[in-house]
Amino acid sequence: MKKSVIISFVLLFCILARGQKTEVSTRDYFEDAEFFLENEEYADALYDYLELYNRGYENNSNINYRIGSCYLNIKGQKEKAIPYLLKAVENTTKRYQESVLRETRAPIDAFLYLGNAYRVTDQLEKAIATYNQYIKLAADFDESGIEYAKQQIEACLIAKDFMETPVEFEKRNLGPEINTSSSNYKGVISGDGNTLLYMMELPFYHAVYFSQNVNGEWTAPVNITPQIQSDGDQFVTSVSYDGKQLFLTKEDNFNSDIYISNYENGLWTKSVPLSNKINTKFWESHASISADGKTLYFSSNRRGGLGEMDIYKSELNEFNDWSAPVNLGNNINTELNEDTPFITEDGKTLYFSSQSHKSMGGYDIFISHKDEQGNWSGPENLGYPINSTDDDLFFYPWKNGNVGLVSVFSDDGFGKEDLYEYWFVPFTAFEEEIALKVGEDVEEEMTQQEIADTIPADMAEAKTEEPVAKDTISEIAKIEFDLEPVYFGFDSYLLREENIRIMEKLIVLLKNNKEFQVVITGHTDALGEAVYNLRLSERRAKSALDYLVKHGIKIERLTSKGMGENQFAAINVNPDGSDNPEGRKLNRRVEFELIGVNQDKIIIKIKPIPEELRYKE
Repeated sequence: MKKSVIISFVLLFCILARGQKTEVSTRDYFEDAEFFLENEEYADALYDYLELYNRGYENNSNINYRIGSCYLNIKGQKEKAIPYLLKAVENTTKRYQESVLRETRAPIDAFLYLGNAYRVTDQLEKAIATYNQYIKLAADFDESGIEYAKQQIEACLIAKDFMETPVEFEKRNLGPEINTSSSNYKGVISGDGNTLLYMMELPFYHAVYFSQNVNGEWTAPVNITPQIQSDGDQFVTSVSYDGKQLFLTKEDNFNSDIYISNYENGLWTKSVPLSNKINTKFWESHASISADGKTLYFSSNRRGGLGEMDIYKSELNEFNDWSAPVNLGNNINTELNEDTPFITEDGKTLYFSSQSHKSMGGYDIFISHKDEQGNWSGPENLGYPINSTDDDLFFYPWKNGNVGLVSVFSDDGFGKEDLYEYWFVPFTAFEEEIALKVGEDVEEEMTQQEIADTIPADMAEAKTEEPVAKDTISEIAKIEFDLEPVYFGFDSYLLREENIRIMEKLIVLLKNNKEFQVVITGHTDALGEAVYNLRLSERRAKSALDYLVKHGIKIERLTSKGMGENQFAAINVNPDGSDNPEGRKLNRRVEFELIGVNQDKIIIKIKPIPEELRYKE
């Protein structure tokens, strides 16, 4: 169980004392290192073990084992464990003496640690061989260790299968306004998309940050740690749909409880613990609230569970109190750990982490679907590379799982862990809703009533007052159709939620006017290299084409092309040469040209660019 990351007085004293010593003895370094290791302060323990290593202990298998153990517990540095653990396994023993400086050998557990180091760095064949070596050495010695090694071998085989069929998605960094050179993690977005809360690692404590979405951009984040009155020991777990309630966990060395803070008058209130029906003397590590605010999903290792950490739910009753928690059962919970549950906005899908089920190693992210009777389906692994061979925790599903908010180390990041959005293709949740309106995989005509139910009021009006008795749009007397472009985010080719209304209208029109053909043209703004922008514009056009085909428009009727930065609709810079972001937004577009339109039936209207933003050669 992860203990508190708050530095206690004793820990702080050790750090300060270290800086004040003029001559630190070898034993002092060792005792400090063992103390930090016992308290899971791996970075501080590593500092002292490396001092020993450089004082003539470089060939000591025990010190190498300890250094490797520390690196394996520090995010972003786990690959550094391998050379030290390779040295450790050169001299192992079944009679290992814990916390003894004169011990020169490593325990045979060093093979397990080395296997783990190979696994988390995707050296799967080496990992399997090392686990098998441990199994031979541990025969008749460590039954639980052997079982663990066998589980990890199975995880490596599962990982190889998942890696052969990776999941497709677009990865978006939240940008330098949110991400810094420090670790930024545990990010959550309110269901309405207006509130972002996350953690940032600062010197000596972990801070809670808050940002709001204004005109599609995140505002400068605010450190709300003083507002909630945290000592740096409270961690974000989830936020309510409207962004007004923040759920946190407060951790110390012995316990973790769930707290709540409310957003009132522009500030966050002091966090307070939930009732003792939720919080116990055991470890409550995470909570997620349903969109209606009436169901709380949380994890706990309280008595009566099916394993170690289990996932529970509790209902808010008419007295505004939480009911006795109910274990979600053995479809979700196992004999190992389940943690970080998140419920989607529609209440139908549970995302959570598990060390069991079909894991690639350590924790993986799984989903389970709730049926009409309220039963949860068998969990499905989200696949590679969402899941890795390392621990994968805290995957926050947004837009009913069409977007995942995660923190990862990445070469293209701004520092340590960065917050990213994973945008998945296709947008399954949106497609299910739209399919109800525009049909699914085949072109079909729609009745007048279906058209009336589907087309937005501002789309078209009949130019006659006589009753309309025909069945299709193509037979309705003159209508006007606003042919709007769809706009894209910077450096992106994924259709956004606001594009869906435009695509709906176009799909309806095309399904009921089968003589129409469409030329789909992608464009970019002026930023970036011309060759890159040409490719980006082609991808934008292809994204729109794929969406139309997915919803039943035959590909023979569609043509797509990219123009890159060759046909601006709006200005990219102001007359004084300064950037014009509003104009650039209007250039990041896909336009549709309808071929075969009978002007006696349909008048095509194209919304003009505002005069002050219009591009003029």
